[in-house]
Amino acid sequence: MKLDKLTKELIAIKSVTGDENKILDFIENHLIKSDFSGEIIRNDGGIIAHYPSSNSNIALVGHVDTVPIDPTQVFIEDSSKVYGRGSVDMKAGIAIMLQVLTSNFENIVAVFYTAEEGPMVNNGLKLLMPILKNDFNLEFAIILEPTNGEVQLGCLGSVNADLQIEGKSSHSARPWMGENPILKLSEVIGFINQNQIEEHIIDGLLFKQIITATTISGGSANNVIPSHVNLNINFRFLPTQNEAEASKFLADTFAKYGAIKIKNSSNGALPNLESQKVKDFIKITGADVTPKQAWTDIARFSQENIPAVNYGPGDPLLAHSPDEFVNTNQIVESYESIVRYLKGF
Repeated sequence: MKLDKLTKELIAIKSVTGDENKILDFIENHLIKSDFSGEIIRNDGGIIAHYPSSNSNIALVGHVDTVPIDPTQVFIEDSSKVYGRGSVDMKAGIAIMLQVLTSNFENIVAVFYTAEEGPMVNNGLKLLMPILKNDFNLEFAIILEPTNGEVQLGCLGSVNADLQIEGKSSHSARPWMGENPILKLSEVIGFINQNQIEEHIIDGLLFKQIITATTISGGSANNVIPSHVNLNINFRFLPTQNEAEASKFLADTFAKYGAIKIKNSSNGALPNLESQKVKDFIKITGADVTPKQAWTDIARFSQENIPAVNYGPGDPLLAHSPDEFVNTNQIVESYESIVRYLKGF
């Protein structure tokens, strides 16, 4: 089956986070009906497909869920592009994984997992990783997140914290009887605006540390001064830090503005350029090398001391957008590069 056709079939299956059973059924049935002669393991975390061989030591990894479809989502028939929710993030990558599996490379383990786009606590890799650790001797992992054909190394860590700014409630007609916390936001926003982006070079790669506010809530009625407002502060921290250090930095930095409560956090991953497996992948694919300016599940493999890279078709800047699309030639090029690496390995 052509990769663009397979990608379109995957896009046609709605698989918003928490509703991935249909796409897992499709993947399982596709493998059963294809030339794949290996074994399929399935649980609530997703699917592991592999050949019963002790040489199954390279993981191809992709999440099957998407963010919700935008009401203005663009679907255009274009032979050079595949449009639709998930085309970039990351059903083109899933199509490549399926195609590689049916090419009978017996040294691969394909990992199709759920709930990457939702809260980390529900991520399907939590259920699949123990199986990967216990039943396989993984030496390398390729995370098929969209990278625009680049090899993107490492990833940022992430912390979310709730900042509650206190005030005093009163009638809006008599604001002097209260204390409006909304008016205090300017100081916090000013700090974030001045300190939002901080650039750092790690292993020759430019990572950007980010502090930003992503949600705001507060108030009970149009004629009431609120007693407090809440901001979600998202901190994308450098892979040279750990989540405990990043959480402390965030708490110390914002404590003067209000009560700060850490909600969740996850470590990033260093570029790992000293790994021979990473060096070999870069050399064989010939792809440009850049840092991953986001969090990906490369961090989970790094935590298990498994060298990994982010590499897949699609421009990550188009991910989650209403005009999301992937170039068909990039799907083919990514597939051919991975096959070339597997043959070289």
